Amino acid sequence: MIYPPASHAKNVKPVVSMWHRDIGDLLSRTGASVRPHDLAVFCRELSFLLGAGVPVKDVIPTLLPQTEGRLMKQTLPDIHNKILQGEAFASALAASKVFPVFMCGFITIGEMTAQLPRVCEQLADFYERQAKTRDELAAALLYPTAVTLMMLGVIIMAVTVVLPGYSQVFDHSGVALPALTRGLLGISAFMTRHAWWLAFGLGAVILGVIALLRSGKGRNAVAAAQLRFTLFRQGINLRLVQSLNLMLGTGQSVSGAMPVCAEVMGNTLVKRDLLNVHGALAAGRPFWATLTDLPYIDPLLVGLARVGEETGSLSQTMAQCQIHFTQTYQRTLRRLNKLVEPIITLTLGFILALVMLAIVLPTFELATAV
Repeated sequence: MIYPPASHAKNVKPVVSMWHRDIGDLLSRTGASVRPHDLAVFCRELSFLLGAGVPVKDVIPTLLPQTEGRLMKQTLPDIHNKILQGEAFASALAASKVFPVFMCGFITIGEMTAQLPRVCEQLADFYERQAKTRDELAAALLYPTAVTLMMLGVIIMAVTVVLPGYSQVFDHSGVALPALTRGLLGISAFMTRHAWWLAFGLGAVILGVIALLRSGKGRNAVAAAQLRFTLFRQGINLRLVQSLNLMLGTGQSVSGAMPVCAEVMGNTLVKRDLLNVHGALAAGRPFWATLTDLPYIDPLLVGLARVGEETGSLSQTMAQCQIHFTQTYQRTLRRLNKLVEPIITLTLGFILALVMLAIVLPTFELATAV
């Protein structure tokens, strides 16, 4: 791989123009299937090896034996072959269609500016933060999910196994069952008689929902619903400042960074809005002014962006904003976790209490009749 002379590293304008020519092709060809944790490890190791002077064509064979992700193990040999055939590293990554567009675009900038080791180090930091955020979210949802599944299992067992046995006992005793017990027995009998149809209907509903979510209208509906929740809005603001901080750190302009930032948002409406921001910036409008048109953007981000643009220190202000938004997002996540747990416990506990009451009441009825 032949890089431009190091003296060109600060010559940002030619890089930006080349980047704009390549961005459309990159956006149309890349995917985002590799896990953030695997990307972080891969980029960190790339940074170490490239910084030590190892050529790109020799890096992949060195990393392949210690790569953990199955998808990356399958993809890296093909990427290595493309590099040996003279293809650029970023193009080889993009052609695999399993690496995020953000990473491929950033690697392109690193190759153009002879800063590939530094770019890989920044990407590693970015994906480590992203992996940490996902892990925190998964950890917050683990306990409520486990409690929900356990209680639902107990409820289903009580309704389908325990209550039908009570029904047979009361049929022989001639004692009338309480209304609550009769209602649950009716539900149990219906579920038992139509189990296959219910399973088929549930499967059809799930497939229908998946098909709807994959359609354009479905994705837009989900995107609009996400923007109504504080946690999702905070996540979007955090991801925006993370990606902006990363892009601006290599000398990219805000306008040049917008198409790539749009791809990592994970929300179709936000992606559309950021592409509109890109158009407004190209027309000469200030960045902070374009953000005021987006209702889900935190006012603090707008204010800091204005200060950063006016003082020429936008990269530094985005770094400070990232620290603040990371702390805010983590606080909201912990608060939501503490709120969700008692709500789920109380709701399912109430349902379970009704089921237990439906089991206990017939016992009293039977004892009174005897």
